[in-house]
Amino acid sequence: MADRPVILITGASSGIGEALAIELARRRPTGRYVLTARRLDRLDRLADELRKTFPSVETLTIPVDLAEPDGPARLASEVVERVGGVDILVNNAGLGLPNQFAEAEPDQIARQLGVNLTAPLMLTRFLLPSLIERKGTIINIGSAITCVATSALGAYGATKAGIAYWNDALRRELIPMGVRVCLVEPGPIKTGFMEAVESRIPPGESYDQVIDNVMPWMTANVRDVARKIAGLADRPRRRLSMLKRVVWPFRALGTIATLCPPLGDLVVVRLTRRPLAAPRTAEKAL
Repeated sequence: MADRPVILITGASSGIGEALAIELARRRPTGRYVLTARRLDRLDRLADELRKTFPSVETLTIPVDLAEPDGPARLASEVVERVGGVDILVNNAGLGLPNQFAEAEPDQIARQLGVNLTAPLMLTRFLLPSLIERKGTIINIGSAITCVATSALGAYGATKAGIAYWNDALRRELIPMGVRVCLVEPGPIKTGFMEAVESRIPPGESYDQVIDNVMPWMTANVRDVARKIAGLADRPRRRLSMLKRVVWPFRALGTIATLCPPLGDLVVVRLTRRPLAAPRTAEKAL
């Protein structure tokens, strides 16, 4: 790893991306951090915080909408032009729409596909020459939801399942070249995505009651998750799951559904058949 590694974090304006930037800067105060998301004002605030807390940190903010077809290419081009390439790429930006597939607007489905699946693949491809040259690290933020298909997160889960498949294929391709590829599978985290889940809870039911009081073990603290992800920069792992949270019930249900599909269908349908309130898009760490 270079003395002043270039670390690119997508979706850095909030959630995991913001917390991860702070944690990595604490561990690598001489790093050069490229922060990207749609919201420049939030990126600039984060960059100011990093520079004030860690004076040796260098920051570069690049606003880009990764849902746009040319977004990944424009981002990669500017990164290479301004800092020469990257040592660590964190594909974190994500978009979730917690509702039934039949209720989702087609343009929102297309946006999820663009941000969650197309953008990480294309951005990585554009930056791959520098990652290979520097024997860098790629960290892809997936989701534990891929353990079991749920109707309320059909499109979102499909994009994350695609990321998991591509992650493993890419890791095997790049092993001989010295590039490390890691997949992170967090469970529910208290970020903007969970706020959108809150918006779907029927009137009269408190989000705190449903999530924090009834099942406090379901949601992880974003700073705790960021600390674990930051560790991958020093000690890369094929897969990092937040097993102390809610991942293991997803895995158990997924195993049941695989061994006995009719039973899996019955359980999942019963868990997700409640009518939901009007949907609200959750731009998770975008």
